[in-house]
Amino acid sequence: MPRTLLLLVVAAATCIVAACSVAGLTPIPQAGATPGGVQDMRLARDLIAHGQVPPPEAFVVEGMFSEHDLPLAGATCAQALCLRAAGGVAPKHDGAARGFVQIGMSSAIDAGAWQPPPMTLVLTVDVSSSMGFEQADTTPGEMSRVLLRRIADRLRDQDRVAIVTYGTTTTTVLPLTSATERARILSTIDALTTDGSTNMEAGLRLAYQTAPNDDDGDGDVRVLLFTDTQPNVGATQPSDFEDIVAAGAARGVGLTVFGMGVGVGQEVFAAMANFRGGNAFGVIEPEDVPRVLDDSWPFLLSPIANELELALTPDGAATVSGAYGFPGSSDDGSAGLRVESVFLSKRRGALLVELQGLAPGFSAAGTLRYTVPGEPAEVEQGIHVEHDGTVDERGHAYQQPSVAKTVALALLVTGMREAAQRYQDGEADAAIAGMEVVAARVAEDAGAIDDPALAPEVALAEAMLELLRAGAPQGSLYGGY
Repeated sequence: MPRTLLLLVVAAATCIVAACSVAGLTPIPQAGATPGGVQDMRLARDLIAHGQVPPPEAFVVEGMFSEHDLPLAGATCAQALCLRAAGGVAPKHDGAARGFVQIGMSSAIDAGAWQPPPMTLVLTVDVSSSMGFEQADTTPGEMSRVLLRRIADRLRDQDRVAIVTYGTTTTTVLPLTSATERARILSTIDALTTDGSTNMEAGLRLAYQTAPNDDDGDGDVRVLLFTDTQPNVGATQPSDFEDIVAAGAARGVGLTVFGMGVGVGQEVFAAMANFRGGNAFGVIEPEDVPRVLDDSWPFLLSPIANELELALTPDGAATVSGAYGFPGSSDDGSAGLRVESVFLSKRRGALLVELQGLAPGFSAAGTLRYTVPGEPAEVEQGIHVEHDGTVDERGHAYQQPSVAKTVALALLVTGMREAAQRYQDGEADAAIAGMEVVAARVAEDAGAIDDPALAPEVALAEAMLELLRAGAPQGSLYGGY
């Protein structure tokens, strides 16, 4: 990111709800910005398409939000990260009215011209038997090879890259090498072969040892992990990998996880992506390889903001009762209203806070704080949202159309996750009954909002309901469909 823009961000630190411009910087059409963490719902979608009920962990609100454009209108913003707020009132699936505050995320950066700083990338590749190297083109291993080659083709001469592999053994097959040595990098990728079991702990530790510290804090060091996340040697639990990734993040080393194939263990996948500089993408089918790169390269490489925190205080009897889209937090917001990193995106992202205790409307004021890579000063801006509680015949009212869509998506994902949990717990009838409510609600919301982007989500809910009614299989993701 140009340092001049970053300096202007700090200069604009006191702007309210991004309703400002900075002298000397001409505003441009806004790009998108989305939180880090899991960036899609590919795993859940693919399992449903192949006749399986996904496990509850596969339903990730921030992943759904990242797949949609959720813009909030407002005054022109000339900052690297533009944050706006708008409110709404709507019933949840149980009919209880709730207030909602959406934080919209965009950027004044020219996305077409933006480039990250010169990057040091450690490509860390699972070569265990489950990856299926040297097999069909649809295996996780061979999809990884295609993705690796495409990434190598996109490297700039000023970038550096190393390649670490792990299976039964862990090896640095390519030490840190200038991207100008493209033939050497590609030949190393082409030579990857299968190596037994899956010691992801050893692979990650070697990757972080290979990665230098990011001493200036500009986000120029990153580990890219290619795996079907089926560790069976060494550490195997999400918390084990969280410790490794957290230590790397403390040194300024970011992590991108590419979950390759349907064998992805979602809980491990998500746990590693929720730290500073972290993001994760599902690559389930061969067509996902170009999709991920076309959508997110080079944006995935370097955050435009870190440590985004929201402190929100409702007036009167209202209290915060939920949070959606904050990676790593539960729906009740118990893990805090915090996003470790924000990345440039083709879509404008969202965060959503739920309020209870309306009377019948609400008023809420808050403060947003974040840091900009490479800059010492913290950016701070205030927000204030009021809603009088006047609603339509459905019990809904929104200050902007995007709030209606964001609420609909949040309730859809949490409702599907609850149904999947009940199904997993052996409560099939309760799962079906709950999913009937969820499917009817999203169809009703889609009709009221009239946004074509919601049509696939209506179909997804209906497909999930039919699987539950048919008694479709659900269980371990490992081993394919």
